[in-house]
Amino acid sequence: MPPPRIRTPRGQWSSAGELISAFKARAGMQPDKIAILNAVWERELGHFSRQWSLIGVRRGVLFVRPRSAAAAQELHLRSVGIVRSLNKHFQRPWIKAVKASLG
Repeated sequence: MPPPRIRTPRGQWSSAGELISAFKARAGMQPDKIAILNAVWERELGHFSRQWSLIGVRRGVLFVRPRSAAAAQELHLRSVGIVRSLNKHFQRPWIKAVKASLG
């Protein structure tokens, strides 16, 4: 069965996969980087990875959900070291900052 085709606003037909690829390219999403980040998160942060859960990355800022106020303070204090240790796994540094987020 061929993939479903979707009509674009200009009246052209595109497959759903093409539209998703185009969206990811425009939004700057790079799934390879996210996969690497998830793979090295626990290894680089050790026991702190249980206190901080990854939420996402937007424009180079890594958003993390801390489990407690003490974990949020520790995240703030270690943010420069975290950025440095995570960026060493990529060809070019792309994480600029780490921020605690409640959502």
